Amino acid sequence: MLSVDNIISIIENDLKEKRRPSAELTVNSFEDGVEIWNHKDVIDFYQGRAMKWQPRYDTAVFLPSSASKPYPYSPSHKKGYLRALLPILKQIDLFVVSEPMVIVPYCYSDEYPVHSYDYNRYKFYIGKLSNPLARESRDIFVDRLSSWISKYHEKYSKKILILPTSWHQKIFKSALRKTTFSINDYHVIRIPGRPNTEFSSKGIRKQLMELSEEG
Repeated sequence: MLSVDNIISIIENDLKEKRRPSAELTVNSFEDGVEIWNHKDVIDFYQGRAMKWQPRYDTAVFLPSSASKPYPYSPSHKKGYLRALLPILKQIDLFVVSEPMVIVPYCYSDEYPVHSYDYNRYKFYIGKLSNPLARESRDIFVDRLSSWISKYHEKYSKKILILPTSWHQKIFKSALRKTTFSINDYHVIRIPGRPNTEFSSKGIRKQLMELSEEG
């Protein structure tokens, strides 16, 4: 289990690690993209970890997944999202919105199966939803995420989305529409430019500071 101090050390010391994905958890076709949602280890994580999460703080922050794993070592997280969140990491519950894990409490990001899957959204989702298998995968994602939101939405007084509009933010909004809650209950942070840059990190942090000043 990854602690906040572990995450801070990864950021400040520019630590590097990259794991090779498991063959069983690698999506190479649209058929794989449907089947992986019912892989035993994926189901076990969703039911046994994600849906049994015990909130620690009043604020929840949601990030997108990353191409390389584990998340905190990926450039987008280490140089972008996590660096932006550095001042408040010890005050929030941090989550990753992920296909096929659905929701990953960040402390599990260095554990199997979270650090071992490979599901390329650009190959199998974005711009590909005319394919019925891609739509089926999307629908599973939305259904499971909506179940998680229904259970945990009211457990957090402040909820912050730092999700790209091209995919994960769309999924989150679709999941919300299947609940009684609204996107207006969330603070949506704009991601300026590529997330693995200092420019993006500073832009995200500025918005978070403004949000904090608003109370």
